[in-house]
Amino acid sequence: MAALYGLRTRDELSRITLDTTVTPIRSIKMMTVRGNGAFDQYISIPEIKAESFVVVDALTNRNEYTSSPQAWYSPGRLHLRQPQTEPWQVMILSQGGEPFEAPGTYGIRTRNNDVRTQIDSVNRVLTIRHSGAFQIGLYWRPGMEVIVRDWATVAFPSPIKTYERPLIFLNAVNYMMVGRFYVTGGPGNWTGFRLKQFANSKHHGGAANDYMQIRWFCASYMTPNSPAGEYGASVRDADGNRTFVTTANLALLNGQPSASGFYRAGTPIEGVSYYASSNRMAWTGSYDDYVLANALFSCTNVIGTTNPIRPNFGGFLPGNRSVLQIYCENNSGANPLSPNGRTLFASRPMKPL
Repeated sequence: MAALYGLRTRDELSRITLDTTVTPIRSIKMMTVRGNGAFDQYISIPEIKAESFVVVDALTNRNEYTSSPQAWYSPGRLHLRQPQTEPWQVMILSQGGEPFEAPGTYGIRTRNNDVRTQIDSVNRVLTIRHSGAFQIGLYWRPGMEVIVRDWATVAFPSPIKTYERPLIFLNAVNYMMVGRFYVTGGPGNWTGFRLKQFANSKHHGGAANDYMQIRWFCASYMTPNSPAGEYGASVRDADGNRTFVTTANLALLNGQPSASGFYRAGTPIEGVSYYASSNRMAWTGSYDDYVLANALFSCTNVIGTTNPIRPNFGGFLPGNRSVLQIYCENNSGANPLSPNGRTLFASRPMKPL
């Protein structure tokens, strides 16, 4: 067995709260950029390193028409397509190999074979704030009462007070195909989220697949204070703000696309004045992994076209976690969109929810 080194903490019941030999923690740095109205905008961001992973998300809430631009990146540069003049939040996730940023920066870094952990005084970890489950679609109650629920509305037990939108991760017992996703509320007061089912049973094996049992959790970079009587390890920045604490339940980064990720596969959906391209990408194969919903399942805005708001619907095919399926709507059938794999990653909670 290979030698393992690192950090381990336990709570008062001797349960492990952090083990860097098995826990791939990725810290996160948030910043805001603004579109300049160009079709393609290139923004210099020195914090993006070769080892970084970047996610771009919306800040403006337009309900079900909230859209996100396509985004790509390379070391030191972010590329946005049709960002309009809106503000966008940029999340730079550490791979655990970047250098600490400046003199006086401090923290913890370990590497155990392929498991990397970096916790520092600048970047913050993703902490799970709320979680739950809901049903959506067509289902039956006792007495054969048919219930059709095509929209799901989730309210957080308490608002998320960060300026940036919290990240919403979705999983399902089996089948899931959803879209028109958006987070309710606004900067500094995010209150929940909504999404719509994609009623597509004839393409995915029958009406039973219009019924979806979905689990979710909400994560943000704010780490809560430790409850009285609990102990472990914590890190604060130079201003005394907590960036990490072992009593929190962290959202772990379990997988990410190596490139744009998606390829054309499956049967597109065609009808009268309707077209949705079919796209897939390799997924983790695990039913324990959640997918980031924020940008992938929201709309794309293609300015200057007849139908500028293009919904994306996606998720998991019945009995299959080897691929992630997504449909990009385009009623005219011209210039069909491809989803951007740089807007998602797989995650799971460090501790049971």
